[in-house]
Amino acid sequence: MRGVRQHVNPFGLAYLEPRARAARYLARSTQPDRVEVELGCADADFSFGLAAAQPGWQVVGLDIREPVIERNSRRAERVGLANLEFAYCNLSTDLDRVFAANCVDRFHLLFPDPWIKPRHRKRRVLTQTLCGVLASQLRPGGELHVATDVFELALEMLAELEDPAAAALGFRNLTGPWRFAQEGPVPLASRREVITRRRGQRVWRMRYVVHKTALVTGTRRRSPDPAT
Repeated sequence: MRGVRQHVNPFGLAYLEPRARAARYLARSTQPDRVEVELGCADADFSFGLAAAQPGWQVVGLDIREPVIERNSRRAERVGLANLEFAYCNLSTDLDRVFAANCVDRFHLLFPDPWIKPRHRKRRVLTQTLCGVLASQLRPGGELHVATDVFELALEMLAELEDPAAAALGFRNLTGPWRFAQEGPVPLASRREVITRRRGQRVWRMRYVVHKTALVTGTRRRSPDPAT
């Protein structure tokens, strides 16, 4: 996004203190039938397209860069998308403050920063810690949709999701073990994907559903503690 810093170190001192707040839609008396979340939304063309195409769904865009959140929020208000909201979140520290357990139908992690330099790779976002939070917030049968145009990162994220620890959380590859998906869950693309395809480059995509036992299916759409 023009005028906004592209790379932000999630482990910088300014971002380590958890300060994300519960998603605003959770405070409404009537809850949506479906919740879709774009993680690291940037310009959020994907979220805007999804909210416009599905007015009955709640769409939430999260980003660590507060100027991005402010700009997207103004745009959503300007175009009249009441089912779209944006909020600050450092995915490495405080996603658990934004949603309650069994609350989200689908997470989209689209073209996360690859952090190419070896000394920066610890900043890559998809870890077993994040997988644990995502699994807890997805409803039974909910989905994690991941896409990147960097093959090395695609392999690394695939390995995280195929890890036995992720399997223990309930993640199952919709395409089959160690396989990439050909298509996304909705006929929409982020700005980065549009640019990537125009260049004739490949998009590496993963789609995982979460299977949960009966013991964890009873809690749904309960707001996080507002005191946190």
